Amino acid sequence: MSAPALLLLALAVFVALPGHAAKDDRHQPVSIESTASATLSSKTGRLEWAGPVLLVQGSLQLRAARLEAERRNDDTVLALASGEAGNPVRFSQALSRPGEQMEGSAERIEYDSRAETVRFLGAASVRTLANGKLVEELTGAAILYNARTEVLSVEPGAGSAQDKGKVRMVLMPRQSASAPAPAASGVNLQSSPALTPKPPTR
Repeated sequence: MSAPALLLLALAVFVALPGHAAKDDRHQPVSIESTASATLSSKTGRLEWAGPVLLVQGSLQLRAARLEAERRNDDTVLALASGEAGNPVRFSQALSRPGEQMEGSAERIEYDSRAETVRFLGAASVRTLANGKLVEELTGAAILYNARTEVLSVEPGAGSAQDKGKVRMVLMPRQSASAPAPAASGVNLQSSPALTPKPPTR
């Protein structure tokens, strides 16, 4: 591998996605289900679950071993989901292009319905599927997905599943995953600042 290619792997990258989250998801109610006990503070709007939990908003689904969430005054939700050993947090959401879906997993996932962002932290992995077939895959220590700007950013680091903490990107031929094949669009890569985990607002 050439020196420029190795340098690229050592840097965080921005990826312009060909599709974006279903636009009506952010207008849907947030539903949280669990078989475990939960606590809710009507004064602060803070909710906590210690057990298997599922958060749903439209096509968006977030499955976790533990969930802390805060309902804001504008009815938006900030949620921090945590996994456990051998059972990471899992995320999925339909994309606007018919038949396409985003799936991801990480040790922790932060979802902010106001900012329309999903932050994957620790052994982060995000895949785009078309008709069940892989189109793109990103892995790294941390990944931030911004549904509003249709951009993914990924960071290297000790939390990455890749050798020496690198980031990794796989781009599959779209013709093999979707028919008819859409017109090719360039993928713009550039360095990004570090992603800093943000705990739910108290």
